[in-house]
Amino acid sequence: MRILTLLLLCLPVGLSDEEFSVVKKELQIKSKPWATIPWRATVTEARDAAAREKKPIFMMVDTGNPIGFA
Repeated sequence: MRILTLLLLCLPVGLSDEEFSVVKKELQIKSKPWATIPWRATVTEARDAAAREKKPIFMMVDTGNPIGFA
């Protein structure tokens, strides 16, 4: 939701219907390939699912500051 708000603030005033259609299509999360990954909230859930499905775990970790400053 924050991304949508930020995007709307950056867009010029008077967006045409055609431009809005393009932007709306780009913001549809379900159309993105990463949205099809069965994400898990905890490592325990991921381990259980991986063992059950006999699949590996991909773990993405970020320990830095979210805005990029050290």
